[in-house]
Amino acid sequence: MITLSPTDALECEACWNAPVTAARQTPAGRDLLCEECAEGDYPRRVDLFPPFGIYGLTTRKLLNDGKHGSGSPKLPPAPGPAPYPPGTPPV
Repeated sequence: MITLSPTDALECEACWNAPVTAARQTPAGRDLLCEECAEGDYPRRVDLFPPFGIYGLTTRKLLNDGKHGSGSPKLPPAPGPAPYPPGTPPV
């Protein structure tokens, strides 16, 4: 029997269907698996919390996509004229 912390996954990290009943030590940490996936030596399907906290997000995407970390902050576009004259209730 393995000991799970409150933040550990409760479903197998390989099949995502069966409850966790086994743990496998790897260089990257501990894989929480069901008995069938552990016996079959199945790999984990994804890493839920890689270094940037979001699956598939890399330093390159952060710095080069034009949305994150590229240049100084930009102001939002000017709102334009008010749709109603002052003192006029909207219709």
